[in-house]
Amino acid sequence: MSESGEYYSQGRPEMLQFLPDSTKTLIDIGCGEGRFGESVKRRLPGCEVWGVEPVTAAANVAAQRNDKIVSQKLEEIGDLPTDYFDVVTMNDVLEHLTHSETALSIVSRLLKPGGHFIMSLPNVRYYINARDFLLRGDWHYQDYGILDRTHFRFFTKKSATRLLTENGFEVTNVVGLNAPRLKFHYRALFALAPRSFSDMPFPQFAYVSRPKK
Repeated sequence: MSESGEYYSQGRPEMLQFLPDSTKTLIDIGCGEGRFGESVKRRLPGCEVWGVEPVTAAANVAAQRNDKIVSQKLEEIGDLPTDYFDVVTMNDVLEHLTHSETALSIVSRLLKPGGHFIMSLPNVRYYINARDFLLRGDWHYQDYGILDRTHFRFFTKKSATRLLTENGFEVTNVVGLNAPRLKFHYRALFALAPRSFSDMPFPQFAYVSRPKK
């Protein structure tokens, strides 16, 4: 996505629903200006919220909202506590990282036994993107969104679930996010084969998982 202030200030309130009420320690990787962590602290009073944010300006703002901020790239941090967090979150972050498997290994180390990894990812099979690719022959990178020019990886619901399972996570819930109201012809098309098209109305998916350890 873009380097704009709007990008780093997103609160992602739709992701709060996936947090266990018992969460006492949470680290938000790619926290931006810390608005999501701020919302977590309002929803779960007493929860200790950390953030990881490599962009210094955003990290400085996040430090005013969260309990502790580490301003480094995830793969370069050497001193995060092991088996400490009840929840690790990544809200549209994994697609920006060059080595997804390394990031997931770090997440597994951070989580307590029984802890939860909660993330969202853009869906490259979103129907607008699929339409442009299949019918218009176009794959046009943009400053934000599914074809953000800073994305290293692209995921579907199926491939993201496979990535988690192949890296030692048990996926317990997958939920489509932020679907727009569909025009009639799209609703009719998707109704013809609902199992084949069920993921296409959603620009993003949320994934709830836990390490098998």
